[in-house]
Amino acid sequence: MDKWAAKLSQDALLVLSGLPRGSEFGFDGRLWVVDQFAGVKFLPAGLHFFVFSAAPTSTSDSPSASTEHGVGARHGLLRFFRRGERVVLEWDNAREEVKRAPGAPPPKRRRTTAQAPADDTARETVISEEYLQSLDKSLAAYPADELREQWGGLAGFVSEGTLARVVGLDEQACALCDALMGSSQDEAGAVPGGPSARRTWGKEREEEPEVREVVDVDDGEGEGGAVDKEVSAAPPDSGLLEFVRFDDRRSWPEGAVGAELTRWSKDKSWQLSRVVQEQLQNEPKELLAELQLAFILFTLVHNFSSLSTYKALFSLICRASTLAHPASRRQDDTSTYTADLLAESALPLFASFLSTFHAQVDFLEETFFTTQLPSLEQHLLDSLGHLSQALSDALPAWEELGARDAQVAGVWREVVRRWDALAKATTAKFGWDLGIIRGSRAKYLSTAGRSQRDDDEVDLEDLEEGEDAPVVVDDEGLQEYYG
Repeated sequence: MDKWAAKLSQDALLVLSGLPRGSEFGFDGRLWVVDQFAGVKFLPAGLHFFVFSAAPTSTSDSPSASTEHGVGARHGLLRFFRRGERVVLEWDNAREEVKRAPGAPPPKRRRTTAQAPADDTARETVISEEYLQSLDKSLAAYPADELREQWGGLAGFVSEGTLARVVGLDEQACALCDALMGSSQDEAGAVPGGPSARRTWGKEREEEPEVREVVDVDDGEGEGGAVDKEVSAAPPDSGLLEFVRFDDRRSWPEGAVGAELTRWSKDKSWQLSRVVQEQLQNEPKELLAELQLAFILFTLVHNFSSLSTYKALFSLICRASTLAHPASRRQDDTSTYTADLLAESALPLFASFLSTFHAQVDFLEETFFTTQLPSLEQHLLDSLGHLSQALSDALPAWEELGARDAQVAGVWREVVRRWDALAKATTAKFGWDLGIIRGSRAKYLSTAGRSQRDDDEVDLEDLEEGEDAPVVVDDEGLQEYYG
């Protein structure tokens, strides 16, 4: 076996034929205009995201002819590849979909990995080595060293189960979506975080995007007249995105009145707990998986249903104030509903959330908010302000516990470190001023210089040695602590 064949046998391969010259194609966050293109080789095992916008079919050989009128709506293909796996797909430009066999019915999407064929034969594709070598010049080589860290930060929590639940998997274990795909929340008229609207992201290459609102649904009457009906689930093969369903305009428990209603309408801890317990099998990290999936769908595919979900999930996590406190401290809480919250503190969830958002900040261009989504910027800043307040309020309790438990102290210090790193990155890139977790010993440089601290606070550089040295805990360690 020659060196080329040996390399192909170790890494996965995607062959995608039928994209006209001048189409856009990209994978795992990279995008370019294709000329002679047949797919991607040397794919590492794991999740990969392919994005493409097909150019109109043209009889001309000139690349400019096919891009004269722009490209079509963006499509996305997410798939978990196994080592050495080979997948062959063909794009039908007339129907704007992956081609099916003549007379074959539309593929049915499954919503759970348990529905996959027992022998997994649907995933296997037999391709001759001679055919692959004939395509070699038209296969893009995957730059693993360049993309490994960035792509892991953007989609590291997304599992095949996440794809099956939210997007649905076809017979080849592919999760297919496009810019116009709606969500079950859109169809129910209860998009979390704001009014429902079916939108498209109209964007010519190198031009500013334009948002075109197609259908408007009344926003309701606010907290006093919130919609009481449950958001109904779409059929398993509905063709819609099935993110977790909740209405953050009605986040209090049923039967709550007076002070309880006021508290849980502002503090989303009860609602986050119910979403995780009832829709995500009590796995908080799946909430981060959906946040990551929503982000890559709206930034790379321009799917606005996913943008609505991203905003709602971001706000839900940041505003879960009670969950920022140690679970043991809730025993003194007089609220009837604190027993319904997650059994453990969500501190590891917040730590992983901060690193996830940091990766998203690094991915976005500096002009993203000013030229594309200025309203999203204020939404994120408002939400992060709530999280900063919650963590500042929880600091005394965590430091008291940390004095007796080194592991607890390590997790708390990691949250502070990640907040500080995020604050520094957003200041440099977007000019934001997130401030510090008050009472912490974190270093933060704002746009106006070093922020003011209390007299008993010290700089991080003064803690680099000795027993007060910061303890670094990675995501795996946080998840192990979380149990």
